[in-house]
Amino acid sequence: MSRTPTDPRLFRLPEADDLRPRLLGSYAERSGLYFWPRRKRCPVTGGPVVDCDLDPEGVLFAWTFLHVPRMGSISFGDSGGYGVGQIDLPEGVRIQAPLVGTPDDWQIGSRMALTTFPVGQDDDGNELVTFRFEVIR
Repeated sequence: MSRTPTDPRLFRLPEADDLRPRLLGSYAERSGLYFWPRRKRCPVTGGPVVDCDLDPEGVLFAWTFLHVPRMGSISFGDSGGYGVGQIDLPEGVRIQAPLVGTPDDWQIGSRMALTTFPVGQDDDGNELVTFRFEVIR
């Protein structure tokens, strides 16, 4: 059984030299800006963009805890809620994503890293994974 991204347009799993998954973004040379998710054109200049991998580490800008079960979470024993944070990546992109851990784990300014977590299986029995961020310890 292998792991498969839930949406391969948003992120890729680690490759041989990578320790972490990577978000798939875009870079616009004319504006010098990065974007996530990927764009077909630069939303600032309308110019061309190129696809790129974004850094898997960033800094927690803000977070909140949602006191509702994550969709499909009952089967994973995670029914009390989950954290969501905004993570600033070095490229200047701010990502909003689920967080690993509990409210005691997160502090604004914490170093965060991209990781995966399982959400089910596809029809071929492969483990479906999506992404979230965890505190770097």
